[in-house]
Amino acid sequence: MKVALINPTPIDHYSPCIRTLSSYLKAHGHEVRMIFLPADNYTNRFQPGYIKQMKQSLVEDMLDLVKDYDLVGVSFLTSMFDVAVQATRAIQGRYPEKMLIWGGFHPTTMPQQALEFVDAVCVGEGELALLELVERLDKGQDYYDVRNFWFRKPNGKVVGNPHRPLVQDLDTMPYQDFDLADDWTWDPESHAKMVKVEWEAFKHIVPTYPDRNGDLRISYKTMITRGCPHKCSYCGVAFNHDLYKGQKYLRRRSVEHMVGEIKQVMRRFPEVGIIHFQDDVFFSTSTEEIQKFAEVWKREVGLPFRAQCSPTTINEEKYAALIDAGLCFTELGIQTGSAETMRMYKRGMTNEQLLKAVNIISKYKDYIQVPDYHIILDNPWESTEDVMKGLRLVCTLPPPYNLLPSSLIAYPGTEFFHKAMEDGFITDEYNQVYRASFHVPKGSYVNFLFFLTLFNNLPKELVTFLASDRFVRRFNQRKYDSFWGKLYERGEVLRKAQRFSEFAIRGKLLEITSLRELKRVANQMK
Repeated sequence: MKVALINPTPIDHYSPCIRTLSSYLKAHGHEVRMIFLPADNYTNRFQPGYIKQMKQSLVEDMLDLVKDYDLVGVSFLTSMFDVAVQATRAIQGRYPEKMLIWGGFHPTTMPQQALEFVDAVCVGEGELALLELVERLDKGQDYYDVRNFWFRKPNGKVVGNPHRPLVQDLDTMPYQDFDLADDWTWDPESHAKMVKVEWEAFKHIVPTYPDRNGDLRISYKTMITRGCPHKCSYCGVAFNHDLYKGQKYLRRRSVEHMVGEIKQVMRRFPEVGIIHFQDDVFFSTSTEEIQKFAEVWKREVGLPFRAQCSPTTINEEKYAALIDAGLCFTELGIQTGSAETMRMYKRGMTNEQLLKAVNIISKYKDYIQVPDYHIILDNPWESTEDVMKGLRLVCTLPPPYNLLPSSLIAYPGTEFFHKAMEDGFITDEYNQVYRASFHVPKGSYVNFLFFLTLFNNLPKELVTFLASDRFVRRFNQRKYDSFWGKLYERGEVLRKAQRFSEFAIRGKLLEITSLRELKRVANQMK
């Protein structure tokens, strides 16, 4: 059977969900075409309620690409809802006979809403479920009882089937499909037409990251785990824990299976020079297993790699082993400095644990690029004093670091989504949630103080001074929010210019060989 998988996606084209779906279907004899519909998450991020839409020329090309395919699947996150709807309606308008299905995290959390747009929705992990659906369709068999799927029958009746057990042995799953045999995306120059992705084009699309020496390397992204040990109230992982209650949700591939994937990539794409592990918490395993990974990685692979962790999963034995194996960058979730807010987030940690983790990272600062620390702002249930506790904590962290403030968005599937609806904080679901940008905190004085900490050369004592009660009482008022928001927007330009100049001073501009590469590096610095 011929299956087209569409992924409205960020611009880097690493979509592990549909790439694994493609591999699984191909392994069972089916033909798959992957179509990536990137959206720039940054250009319009200062425009509240901005509706992401494809150019009509891209829509026409997409319609040509799915013309001869029997089944079309669209997988997406909430932030890409508008593009998913645009693609779906275009296909239905041109090919009303085609079967369309939705999958991914947003449809998983909102299957009844999804059935307003399509006739079938995959809920949860989809490899086995999609294969069963495809093979039943291929044989002309009834498919309304396929587990993991919700259907809307021709008579309008909705059928929600139970879930099949999670795949526990991840080594039975194929590697991501990076054959680049039939991948399509927008032209990176014009953004006005779809082009076939081959390696020469692909390597100009994927991110480049610096190694320990600051040399840019072409990246490959993968994951060694599925799931996360945490159940944070602002994250959709808790929804999946409940969806698969009673099953082991956090699962891990063997080191041998993962190394096999990387070796295959190195043979196929020798220009790949750095690996980015996208696991929710890469460190979420025992010290012994991390040490085994480090030993095998250093011996069998030898490439630098990037990973993220949470404060409760890191210890010095793990970190030292990974540094020795080639770890060159870490990102860590701080989220808040308030014990009360930490309990609200169900993070299960203290500031002491957080500072211990940060100090471990700082101890090895000569071996890694400047780490990223994440913090959450715009929590409507958080008091100003609790927010200021977070700011004071940030100002005590050992430099250097990049602080990544995010605006709390109560996405569907999170505990906060239901709470925000009940408490009246969400009155316009589409504009306040689906079209909101978590990259940009709202305009306010206290948020601007967090923004000031992004300038590593700015004395933290100045930020602390500006965070005194008299300044906060005077300037943290709604009538000034627009001013602080505009100042933040202008300041972002200055900050990026500073980062770009630092990049240039290190001499890396010599590695930028085309205007397209220059644009790509600039986008990555956003």
